[in-house]
Amino acid sequence: MNTMVDTSNIEPLLAQFHFIRPLWLLAFIPMLFLLWLRWREENKPSWKDVLPEHLRQALTLGEQGWRRQLPLKLLVVIIGLAVIACAGPSWQRQASPFGEDKASMLVILDASDSMMQTDLPPNRLERAKHKIQDLMSRRNGGNTGLVVFAGSAHIAMPITQDSKVFTPFLSAISPEIMPIEGKMAEKALPLIEQQLKGELGSTVLLVTDGVNPTTIEAYQTYFADKPYQLLILAAGNTDIVSNSPVDMGSLSALAKVTSGHLIEVTIDNSDIETLNRYIERNMQLNGESSMPWQDMGYPLLAPIALLMLLWFRRGWLVQWCLVAAISATIVLPHKAVAETVSLKAKTTEQAAVRTMSDKVSQWWWDLWLTPNQQGQRWFNNYDYLEAAKHFTDPLRKGTAYYYAGEYKLAHSAFLEMQSGSSQAMQNIGLYNAASALARQREYLAARDVLQSLVETGELHPKLRADAEHNLHVINGIIQEINQMSESQAGTENDTSTELGENPQTAEGADEKTSAELLLKETLSASDILADQALADKWLKRVEADPKHFLRTKFQIQLRETRQRSTHSAPKEQTQ
Repeated sequence: MNTMVDTSNIEPLLAQFHFIRPLWLLAFIPMLFLLWLRWREENKPSWKDVLPEHLRQALTLGEQGWRRQLPLKLLVVIIGLAVIACAGPSWQRQASPFGEDKASMLVILDASDSMMQTDLPPNRLERAKHKIQDLMSRRNGGNTGLVVFAGSAHIAMPITQDSKVFTPFLSAISPEIMPIEGKMAEKALPLIEQQLKGELGSTVLLVTDGVNPTTIEAYQTYFADKPYQLLILAAGNTDIVSNSPVDMGSLSALAKVTSGHLIEVTIDNSDIETLNRYIERNMQLNGESSMPWQDMGYPLLAPIALLMLLWFRRGWLVQWCLVAAISATIVLPHKAVAETVSLKAKTTEQAAVRTMSDKVSQWWWDLWLTPNQQGQRWFNNYDYLEAAKHFTDPLRKGTAYYYAGEYKLAHSAFLEMQSGSSQAMQNIGLYNAASALARQREYLAARDVLQSLVETGELHPKLRADAEHNLHVINGIIQEINQMSESQAGTENDTSTELGENPQTAEGADEKTSAELLLKETLSASDILADQALADKWLKRVEADPKHFLRTKFQIQLRETRQRSTHSAPKEQTQ
């Protein structure tokens, strides 16, 4: 069976390839010159040249063909690899410790009637929800939004990192909450730009069982000049007979015209792994990041070490060139960089009693490492809570607590940077403290901190841009809370029209009662977030029946869209 290799990301990868420290490449000049001198020295006539050819071949071993001057040839390879490693080849950026550089993803979920087919048990829609939830867990904090469509498209959840808020709304999606029946994925196109706002490296994930020619044409036109990647998750099983089989032909055509990728739903997590790989690679190749470039030269140390082992063999030692080229790179100091390899703290069990072995181990490490170095050692081993206990630097301590999920402690550590630090470090501390507050859902406090930071005159341009972005996101969260509270107040009017004066089901009666309660008490974002009791009460109302809430929200959105279309339509001139 022929297998096709995906080469769509090779060209962007080559475009990103560069050297972090390119001046190291100048070392090739003296290296090649010295090697040429050595080659010429070893090729000078010697006593062997006066012997006849047949005697020279009999008296000399291992000096013919490719083995001639083999140590010198391998030395060229070793020094070449060492110079490349020192130059720092790179084609991707380091991961952000706070997840700001996580790829944004907007899920466009098909909620039409065909998604209720049972070829994917229990049905296509439920299986798609599970896959989306698994993908969010796999992405570990990436920005994710949800748009659902049938005959119309609606924003079910704006871009957010909070999976706890995302999950109940995702679970509530069903065809019955959609105001118009149909399957028109192109209706979601205007909402893509509204949510992603032209962010480079973003991904649009379309989850559906088929599209029509109009959708293919509309998506082709839209993605031709947009910086987004389109991924298509085919919800259906072609091996099972269904009343509405999954249309793989139309989905393949859509992926082809948009330069996207089509992935079929699998029974294991291979589809999730593939989707996550496409999302992260697209962010690395096309996204803008404030993080430094990742040094990819360290893996070259392995082949260098293996080749160096050959120098223990007799007759392979090239002393003067080895000392000059290899040992120099070891003696020269290098800047130590702590590399982040995980964004999630591992669960650790804290011993109640510190044993004698723990004390001896700590005494041993104190002999050789400073507290910050010990903290970095624990940090590299993913034990962030233990790392925070050793760090004395407030920035590192706060970062470790942040990774460990101790956001209150992280906030306190970042605030310690306000005393005895430069203005630039104080600004970084405030920025990180706002991130810790946002993680605690203290949105108002985080907004105030970021607002004061943005209004600061002396601020690094990149830090200002990041602060303004986070401030915009938090303001959006607060605005969404206000909109939810206001929309709850109007639930009675919308549902009473549908269900009549006397709802015949308990479901309708509950909806009407809830609407009456919400109508009596409309809370603003400041009221909700300032009082924990009110916040809990508001969340319980929203989470109690998100299906009815979404149904009402979609009806309101549809009505507002139609009103805008009516007002913007040109009026006919009367004769």
